[in-house]
Amino acid sequence: MTSIGSVDMSGSVVDVVESGTFLSTTAIEAYPVSLSKQWGTREAKIRELIADKMKTQNEVSYIYKELLRAMISSFNNVNYIHSEDKVVNIKCIHANAERAVAKLKQENNIILPILSISQTVSDNDDSRRRQSSLLVHEKYWDTEKNRAFRVLSFVSRPVNIKYQIHIWTKYMADMDEILEQIRLKFNPEMIVPTAYSTLTKGYIDSEEDVGTITAGDKEARVLKKTISVTVRTYIPSPKFLYTSTGKIEKFKVEI
Repeated sequence: MTSIGSVDMSGSVVDVVESGTFLSTTAIEAYPVSLSKQWGTREAKIRELIADKMKTQNEVSYIYKELLRAMISSFNNVNYIHSEDKVVNIKCIHANAERAVAKLKQENNIILPILSISQTVSDNDDSRRRQSSLLVHEKYWDTEKNRAFRVLSFVSRPVNIKYQIHIWTKYMADMDEILEQIRLKFNPEMIVPTAYSTLTKGYIDSEEDVGTITAGDKEARVLKKTISVTVRTYIPSPKFLYTSTGKIEKFKVEI
């Protein structure tokens, strides 16, 4: 006879029988494995069904593309004061340092100052990682059907995405004005809103003074500075609809 756990109405353990041996309450407390794991629960079955669904689907969230767009948008309102005391907006583009230098040397129509943003690397954030496959329970209200649906998913995966902000100017005065505005955005963090979250935050890691480069037109010298930023976010897990009949169906709604 194998039985794990006998519980009275008050919730206290009366006896535990394993292979014909009665265990005391002290032995139960020292049991190395959670007793609840000895039975198959409904939540465990749901996790298994969702895991099987995810194996057969190629779901891409486009979170990297969304964050890059949000980063560019966050720095499109940086300005500098022209020599005629006129406030001029600075253009922010997506380009790594090598591509930006090539454009500066080849094209004569680039107006400085200019900002360029590039993604460098992304990695897992173990400090925010869940240690077990937890289910997230959410409710979605369908305005057309006028009813609420139960939506399930695994916990999203925490990642850190690193970016570099490159500042290109001709004059040190312009560089100082731009740096002042960028640093004020991180106080101490900057919110990077996307369609997936309005609470994603970015932090400045370091600043590097690269020095000067020589542009192609008129052999003008260009000042460059690089700011490294880390954005802490999550890769969203696919969501599934849990129907009243117990079936798991793919859930997709326009964000």
